[in-house]
Amino acid sequence: MKGIAHFASGLAVASFVHGVVADAERGGLLIALGGAAAMLPDFLDFRFARFLERRDADIAPDAQTPDPQALADALAREIALARQGAPRTVQLHPTRVSTVEWVLYQVRFDVPRGEVVVTLNGREARAAVGALEYGYDGALEIIELGGPSLKFIALPNGTVRIEFLPWHRVWSHSLVLAVVLGLVLGALLNPTAGVVAALGMAIHILEDQLGFMGSNLFWPLTRARTEGLRLWHAGDPAPNMATVWLSLTLLLFNLDRARFVPLLDPLPYLAFVVALPVVGLLAYHFQRRWRAWRVGLEDAVAQRQREAVSEFEAQ
Repeated sequence: MKGIAHFASGLAVASFVHGVVADAERGGLLIALGGAAAMLPDFLDFRFARFLERRDADIAPDAQTPDPQALADALAREIALARQGAPRTVQLHPTRVSTVEWVLYQVRFDVPRGEVVVTLNGREARAAVGALEYGYDGALEIIELGGPSLKFIALPNGTVRIEFLPWHRVWSHSLVLAVVLGLVLGALLNPTAGVVAALGMAIHILEDQLGFMGSNLFWPLTRARTEGLRLWHAGDPAPNMATVWLSLTLLLFNLDRARFVPLLDPLPYLAFVVALPVVGLLAYHFQRRWRAWRVGLEDAVAQRQREAVSEFEAQ
């Protein structure tokens, strides 16, 4: 989810806590605390955790003769090193050629074939890497602002697990940490503030669990991220819009309920203002995913047919 979606969710969940809306009427900031706590996990990651990451290798294209095969081979070497010993963390970079010109590329892991695929300037290169375990969906775009880091970890069965952004959604995205935050703020401020902060942080963590990457839900009790439900990517527009709409309409509903004489009729409001637009946005999202899956399936079938024809003609 995008930051605005998490912030709106934090405001909404805070409004369900007894006493928060009344506090807001008196000019209090407890409801804002919910939004701030919902922003905290990503703030910790993007302002601190990413800069503490220790990398074993940096991979970037040559500025003069950018070659996708060289990039694919470099990634294959790092995976081979991880398979032979300790985990390897690799940072992917673009290369700056001039003030406005960059060498950009795309990386994809073809798990069924056991290959890494790099596309640069319309040219595709592949390198064999063996058995892979990779939970993130789609190609990785290495753009002007930089590319992601990847961690390669050898498993006992010989497979290499690939962790996308190994510094992200680890200790900062822990429900245990959310409870600790609630206890600390509850002791320093008041119990209501503690509940609001814990729920705000927890709603962020649970929303992220709907995506592909997942989170380390119980750090420090666990050391690995729990796989996400793979329903959507963090940047998908429809789920983000649905989350913001749901959060703000529920917030408005809770504010109205606190009035001496509420103005909103609950059933029509919840059905047609809250639920219907959210269902429509999510239906649109899943329809697009279904179409993309069908197109991808058709492309895969066509590719296999072309390969079969090529192999037959080569005999």
